[in-house]
Amino acid sequence: MPAITALDKLQTILAASESFLQKMHELGAEPHQRKTFQRLFSPGEAAEMVGRDRTTLARAESEIGMAAPARNPGNNRRVGYTLEQVQAFRTHFGTLPWRDPATDAPLVLACQNFKGGVGKSTTCVNLAHYLALKGYRVLVVDTDSQATTTSMFGYVPDAEITADDTILPYLASEQPSLAYAVRKTYFPGIDLIPACLALYEAEIAIVMRVGAQASREQRIAFFSELRYGIETVAQNYDLILIDSPPALGMISINVLLAADALVVPSAARMFDFSSTVQFFRMVHAYIGQLDPTKTYRWISVLTSLFDRRYESQKQFFEVMRACFGDSVFQRVFFHSSAVINAAAQFTTPYEQPKPDRAVLKMMDNVFEEIELAVLREWPSKAAELTQRAIA
Repeated sequence: MPAITALDKLQTILAASESFLQKMHELGAEPHQRKTFQRLFSPGEAAEMVGRDRTTLARAESEIGMAAPARNPGNNRRVGYTLEQVQAFRTHFGTLPWRDPATDAPLVLACQNFKGGVGKSTTCVNLAHYLALKGYRVLVVDTDSQATTTSMFGYVPDAEITADDTILPYLASEQPSLAYAVRKTYFPGIDLIPACLALYEAEIAIVMRVGAQASREQRIAFFSELRYGIETVAQNYDLILIDSPPALGMISINVLLAADALVVPSAARMFDFSSTVQFFRMVHAYIGQLDPTKTYRWISVLTSLFDRRYESQKQFFEVMRACFGDSVFQRVFFHSSAVINAAAQFTTPYEQPKPDRAVLKMMDNVFEEIELAVLREWPSKAAELTQRAIA
């Protein structure tokens, strides 16, 4: 059998696979040219989200100049409210969950683990959707050159996103702020700083730049650049979520020093557990060298891809709880075909027009635990947590 010319074979593979990816993006965006948020919320759902009853919402429509929701011609029931309308109600009734800028700092959460396939990007995107539905202002920063998170927000990396659209110009000192890279997304309440393959190619250039610094202090200071960049835009948000590369490279280390808290997805399996332990070991080594005084609000493992059919995973979850103690979230992200099938079309269950309620409940339970950890960091929320009997 004749040898295969590498470039020709790879070109054939790329042509077919990139065509398929483009079709999946188009499927996720149908029937629109650009991805849109199409889910509507029934009067009952909207009332629960706003914290008022349905009658109160209906009366408030005219007070805030809102057009009445369309009605189903078959039963004359209201079709539902958009998320923008739900936010308008929250604004009107003063039930927005935003942090108090006088007392509460924006919180930077990094979804990070250097083992691939543990649901890192899935966690980041679904958590962003959960928080936005709750009414928070969210910025998602994609620093992973695979750009899965960017794809989930409706962009085609490398075709639509170039190096100039990512964090790279800021890291190269070509921009004074990250504001140039922030873009609105189709999902109300979420902005995005996108990624593309150029982030991977930039790793070598970053190594050379760091090596060229005159002193050890200057070399170490570079690893705080992303933190400084996020600070230039953070005041516009309640939470900043960072999707980190699945390796501890130059950009990943920047993410470690930029984060206020780490969410570490890991499956309840031996290989994943071992990899997570190695991740913690390397983080310990890097932090010790770069910034021994670095603090985190918390470092917590999120058990992902949990399949309740296997007794071994239940047992290993107990092992994780014993080893990680209070550094593991008590709720687990169950393995779900609904999440997998949605991701195949670059969507999440949270944006499905007719979502699987059981899956939403499972994810809400998981992300509520993370949300409560966030609220504990904001002094303005202390009374609310006390009222809810949450310490």
